[in-house]
Amino acid sequence: MLTTVYSFAQQRVSGNTGGFTVSGAVLDSTDRHPIGFATVVLLREGKVINSTTTDSLGRFNLPLRGKGVFVLGVSFVGYNNYQSAPGMFPGAQQPYQVLLRKSTTSLQAVTINAKKKLIETKGDKLIYNATADISNKAGSAADVLKKVPMLTVSADGEVKMRGDGNIKVLLNGLPSGILAKNLKEALKIIPAGTIASVEVITSPSAKYEAEGTAGIINIITKKKIKGSSADISISAGNLEQSASASLNTVSGNFDLSLNINASNQREHKTAILNRTSLFKGQPAGELLQENDITQHERGVYGDLGVTYRIDSLQKISTTFTLWNGAWPSKNTLYNLYQDGKGSTAYNQKSDQANHSGYYELSTSYQKLYHRKGQELQVLGMVSNSADRSRYNTQQYTLAGMPAFRETGPNNSKSWDFNLQTDYAHPLDLSGKNIVETGVKFSRTSATSAYSARNNEHAPGSDDLVEIPSRSDEMKYFQHIYAAYLSIKLETRNQWMFRAGLRYEATQLGAGFRRTSAPFRSSFGNLVPGILLAKTLNGQHDVKLSYTERIRRPWIWDLNPFVNASDPRNLTSGNPLLRPETTRTIEAGYNYNAALGFTLNNSVYFSSNSNAIEMLTTVDSTGISRTSPSNVAANKRLGANVNAAVEIGNLTVNGGIELYQVWFKSDALQVKNDAGFYSFHLNLSYALPKDVTLQASGDYSNGYVTLQGRNSASWSYSFAAQKEFLNKKASVLVGVSNPFQRSMLQRSYATAPTFRSTEVNNYYNRSFHITLNWKFGSMKAHDNEEEKKMPPVRRH
Repeated sequence: MLTTVYSFAQQRVSGNTGGFTVSGAVLDSTDRHPIGFATVVLLREGKVINSTTTDSLGRFNLPLRGKGVFVLGVSFVGYNNYQSAPGMFPGAQQPYQVLLRKSTTSLQAVTINAKKKLIETKGDKLIYNATADISNKAGSAADVLKKVPMLTVSADGEVKMRGDGNIKVLLNGLPSGILAKNLKEALKIIPAGTIASVEVITSPSAKYEAEGTAGIINIITKKKIKGSSADISISAGNLEQSASASLNTVSGNFDLSLNINASNQREHKTAILNRTSLFKGQPAGELLQENDITQHERGVYGDLGVTYRIDSLQKISTTFTLWNGAWPSKNTLYNLYQDGKGSTAYNQKSDQANHSGYYELSTSYQKLYHRKGQELQVLGMVSNSADRSRYNTQQYTLAGMPAFRETGPNNSKSWDFNLQTDYAHPLDLSGKNIVETGVKFSRTSATSAYSARNNEHAPGSDDLVEIPSRSDEMKYFQHIYAAYLSIKLETRNQWMFRAGLRYEATQLGAGFRRTSAPFRSSFGNLVPGILLAKTLNGQHDVKLSYTERIRRPWIWDLNPFVNASDPRNLTSGNPLLRPETTRTIEAGYNYNAALGFTLNNSVYFSSNSNAIEMLTTVDSTGISRTSPSNVAANKRLGANVNAAVEIGNLTVNGGIELYQVWFKSDALQVKNDAGFYSFHLNLSYALPKDVTLQASGDYSNGYVTLQGRNSASWSYSFAAQKEFLNKKASVLVGVSNPFQRSMLQRSYATAPTFRSTEVNNYYNRSFHITLNWKFGSMKAHDNEEEKKMPPVRRH
């Protein structure tokens, strides 16, 4: 491994209050292959004022702001450090080509002196650097997202951005079938320790898919380093156990990476539901339920990636991903229902089995041209998933005699195919003014066979008879054709304007073998986006944006299969759903002080006239039915404030989210408006001898929905880490919610047909210990003396 030591030439830059950008590319001195993920830093008066890493094609851009003596350096594992020559900076408006020479010695240890900020802003992105938070060595991706500004994760694992759960989640900038298919469970299987950063994009450009009304989350995993290396991590605790291993190696023009992760988590909660059925506004029945639920999430995730660098400007990458997950649950239920006809009471035991197998094969081709900013990318991806779910329920009389029994299997398979091409063309030599265009086609085909069998004809017997009205097979398809055009312009006085237009045509439909009539639907969405940004005095950035985003109903939204594991509370999909469109206007302000203080703020207003909301109704017998419906409009006015500061060895980061939401459904004669607020705080302190302490916490006053809201929720954690063996190994001990056995949360709902209160206790007190070991040797083969090259302008 490598000890990184920065020693650079200096050049005084004066008369520059607005600043400019130092940009260029980092290449191998021997074969001119681009060096991705190299560290590039700017220092002033011995302090790091900005840092970045090169992209996969070796390119970098670093804003240089204010006056003073600046220092620039480039460093990468397995290479000698680059030292800028005196006289480079006056020409910093042009891109440079930096050649690094391979080191002739084996590398023994890694020390990174340029510490990343926990929160950064770059253009239209807010970036949470997960590696700067030691507690992220344990847990899952869901635990990481809890700490990201503008994101909230509920006690039951639902992820929301600014209160909206419809989010497009990418993995390393690319669509992921795993995350689109079952976000809650997939996040629990991705180890937190494999995540480098999380990008929150609230104003995406036209290049991104229009799916995701709230915006885009891009999860960036840790990149491989040059040479051969391995990383092993093991975590054990009372609620979670996990193990992960990664291997990266480079041989000639080939890069190989292998990652394997396995995890097991346990969730336990109790719930008490009190619901009053209403008829013409008057009580018609009372339901009392006491529930005890235990669920496990078990999964194995792995990916194998191979990259072939054709030359310094072209590469082909192929990745095979495999995911196998199961989340069985068991619960016991006491049920009492009373109305004018009498009362019924029973005990019930039920178990639900959910299993999913998924694999994905993707291949991409990237070509970088000599002209800066000119790039072509072609991506193809095919995936297959097989899902099996089933519930079994057995009701007993209060005397313990078997009564009603039911089972409901639901098995499905799906194929997805995606093909897209993106091209970027610069309008000038600087590469700042650029036109982007592209096309995409995606196709999904799926089948879902579901049924319900019970002994209602002969209570107490083991003879289960299929219910034809609740049994069928659905065949589903979805085709999407998309094209976009986007232009970005930057001026010398640091104005930036980006405008784009994306069109997506969708065809979807389904056919049923037995009970339901087939349906087909076609619609087109023309989605515009505008962003205007300005940098002031080198430290202040302001922006104004307008975006439109859509949400299409997916197969699980449309599938009419009825889950009757709780016969008093039925859930199903709705084949009549239509897409929804959300329009958002946002204003933002960012401040980056030279002494390590950052402040990020934004205010926004969003509107949706055809929102898909989960709707619950209760019939005259006290049975509830919940399914998604286009029944409401919602408007949201909100703000976000996030700040971070470094005081000696102490790093403090915190944020506040506020919004007021208005729901209204004319069809149901229901409306609801309320305010939401949440805040989080993270403290980290570095002690001598490579010991770090950390504390974090979050609080929210509860989600708001069309028919009700939740009460407050909170969590907090403490962690301590010790690094040893020249920082090749570490041990981390952490505890979450140590002063409470469980977290109590109430949910309230009202509608013309019912009112209800549910009290949930989430047993989330946990502790864990995590061991991490990095090892490997990287040997260079080039003995040529390092050459310091003069600036080279790209043509």
